[in-house]
Amino acid sequence: MRGCNICPEEVEVINTFDDPVTTEESQARAAVSGWTYYLTTQRQPVGNNASLFFQITNPVGSGRILHIGRIIGTSNSNLIITLNRNGSFAAAGTPVTPVNSNFASTNTSVATVKFVIQVADPTVGGTIFGDFIQPSNGGAVPFEYNGRIVMPPGTTFVIRELNNSGGNITASLNISFWETTH
Repeated sequence: MRGCNICPEEVEVINTFDDPVTTEESQARAAVSGWTYYLTTQRQPVGNNASLFFQITNPVGSGRILHIGRIIGTSNSNLIITLNRNGSFAAAGTPVTPVNSNFASTNTSVATVKFVIQVADPTVGGTIFGDFIQPSNGGAVPFEYNGRIVMPPGTTFVIRELNNSGGNITASLNISFWETTH
């Protein structure tokens, strides 16, 4: 496996049959190995025209690569959800600790994570690569990336949930990711 603990471009063959070949997803294999993590802001009140800004950082020299599996933005009304590669914000915010999905694992994530809720956009730099509108009736908006967002050391990822409802809402953001060594 070329020296990595979970290689995202590979799948593990879990039987000896020639046809059909049974495979396992990288995130599932990472979970078994104790390298899959979950993040949540939990439910947060967001005022009209305010945003929940969420930042994930893979620190320089971490020795790990983060692979984003799934992002789910939710609210009880409509949101605009924006994804920003290598944007960041200086606000201290509320820290979020990545939770290991393997209850038996003592592994901890290298990622540092925080969120802030405010009207003014604190994001500096980066490139927007996704901008989505949630229907006005609210609900969950899932984004299945299955590891296709890859964060090497020294990168950041900012997700913005803008309250575009005309009133106050309750919103949350939930993310799954896994870590590899190459």
